[in-house]
Amino acid sequence: MNVKKYFTIVLCVVGVCLAIISGIIVASKTIVTPNNPDTPQLQKAPKDRANILILGVDDGEARSDTIMLASLDNKNKKLSIMSIPRDTRVLDGKEYDKITHLYAGKKKEQATIDAVTRITGIPIHYYVIVDFKGFRNIIDVLGGIDIDVPNVNSGGMHYEDPEQNLFIHLKAGMQHLTGKQAEGFVRYRHGYAEADLGRIKAQQMFAKELLAQKLQPQYIVKAPEIFKQVSQNLKTNYGILDMTSHLLTFKALKPEDIQTFQLPGNGSPAMTRYGELSCFIYDQAKTDEMVKQNFMSTATPSPAK
Repeated sequence: MNVKKYFTIVLCVVGVCLAIISGIIVASKTIVTPNNPDTPQLQKAPKDRANILILGVDDGEARSDTIMLASLDNKNKKLSIMSIPRDTRVLDGKEYDKITHLYAGKKKEQATIDAVTRITGIPIHYYVIVDFKGFRNIIDVLGGIDIDVPNVNSGGMHYEDPEQNLFIHLKAGMQHLTGKQAEGFVRYRHGYAEADLGRIKAQQMFAKELLAQKLQPQYIVKAPEIFKQVSQNLKTNYGILDMTSHLLTFKALKPEDIQTFQLPGNGSPAMTRYGELSCFIYDQAKTDEMVKQNFMSTATPSPAK
């Protein structure tokens, strides 16, 4: 099997995993090449580390529903992932806003990339976006997934929202999930005592299981069908040459090599361009320390917000 087909498998599984980790499922229909004029202008990745921003966009309301930054350490063969709450308050021009609203502007991905860089001091090299349809199809193509469903409410996970066409009914315990059932697992949030934090923990567990179960040579035979799904449902500037340079790292990754973090801070009412809203106010000092220890050798201090 050639490198291009193996690249498809890895990009598909890793892209979906990264998206799941922070609850990101997005509406997008094409693979974007670096030569496309609408593609954000990003720095070239060095050999030892690649930073990938995952944006989850609510297509109906044109906002980034969830934001996650993944840093691939090629030297130590590790993956560090930081979830950034969508209600994080940032400075947009001369006014404060929630980071989730930046995607609705003219610069879309670029505006969010710039905001994440200001928060973390981390240069962004790539971005990946996956939609729910693509997620369901890819999980089905890969033969589903075995997962231990937690007992959250009424013996498992149960929630219905007809307006979103979302109907989740999963019994507690170890079981095999189809793509549609897996979608319900990663989208479920209303029964957790910690709400979004509970969902993020479940998504992180799901993603690690998906990597462990599906990033295997036997799935290379499914490359043609997976490529079809990826070409319709994945949006990224991450190309085959990039994957080739990171292939050994991805192949070496084990669940224990994936570390997950959340942007440090607290939720509280704060002023925005829309008046006082409930926002997430991040802690700059703790963020810089987290970045220094887990995402790069040194953290570049970000402007105070």
